[in-house]
Amino acid sequence: MDNKTYRNELKFLCTEQDLYLIENKIRHICKPDTHAGAEGTYSVKSLYFDTYDDRCYYENRVGADNRKKYRVRIYNNNPDVIKLECKYSRHGKKAKDSCTITRQQCEALAGGSYVRKAFPQVSFGCRNGTGENGRDTQWLLHRFLLERELELLVPKIIVDYMRTPYIHVAGNVRITFDRAIRSASRSAHFLTQDAAFRNILPADIHILEVKYDEFIPAAILELVATGRQMYRTSFSKYALCREYSIR
Repeated sequence: MDNKTYRNELKFLCTEQDLYLIENKIRHICKPDTHAGAEGTYSVKSLYFDTYDDRCYYENRVGADNRKKYRVRIYNNNPDVIKLECKYSRHGKKAKDSCTITRQQCEALAGGSYVRKAFPQVSFGCRNGTGENGRDTQWLLHRFLLERELELLVPKIIVDYMRTPYIHVAGNVRITFDRAIRSASRSAHFLTQDAAFRNILPADIHILEVKYDEFIPAAILELVATGRQMYRTSFSKYALCREYSIR
């Protein structure tokens, strides 16, 4: 593997009843994520980029190894902090790098503008930051701009959902309950409230994700296994939303 820190990631499609039962047990051994609000939740909105021939989508569908995809992400519809991220998948594990961009830069990307012309500086004005591996991430934006031109990366779809997160120190475990997953195709409306969303899954079906480093405590595995109508899936939310839009 490269020098990134890859984590295990388990995903399950499950009913609201199962989420409710598991969450009522999980909260006794895990702590709420500090990023969550008073209600223990926050919204996540992402704008995903793909090649003109949807390579990222099809690589995810077939489970290709050593793949990546780019996205821009905000939380609670707050444009004050906007992240450009690259998500990597290798040997069944995941890693991520990110950096902060401005609202003007995000609007240019979401609108499909010719970024090199709109922002002539190579640095694109991105503040230096560190990714999950503690590395300087100024290079991430450089690479994205280059691949955007060479591979014709374009904004494809907006993915939006409500997340309830929990953490467990042992194993660096993060458990998230993602509800009300929906998508919108008008990427230019990413930072506005005008996007026309549509639900992707049936009203009673949501996604449970479990992320951890080298091991996962047996107590958490046992709790997750209590779900009666849970189905393991390898598809990302991006792939699920694109599948719906392509039909």
